[in-house]
Amino acid sequence: MKKIYSAEERYEALKLANEIGNKAAAERLGIKIDTLYTWISKAKSGKVGFCDDPRNIPLADPNRLKQLEKELREAKEEIEILQDALGFFVKRRKK
Repeated sequence: MKKIYSAEERYEALKLANEIGNKAAAERLGIKIDTLYTWISKAKSGKVGFCDDPRNIPLADPNRLKQLEKELREAKEEIEILQDALGFFVKRRKK
């Protein structure tokens, strides 16, 4: 099964290849040299999202983040209620 590399991993691999050379970088990272050459080719062609600098990745939308935090808080409350109810029924059943 082939490994899927994130954009950040590809970026770091290309950065290393630029510093120490393609063959040395491929050997150090344990990837095939052909894979590295493919990444270099795609990066040079400017394929969007293929090899982004992780510092340029936009942060999450603050409104979406607040919504997700609210949903998480509600889910935790629901779990706590369900755990209390389960504990009640288990105690009741033991009697």
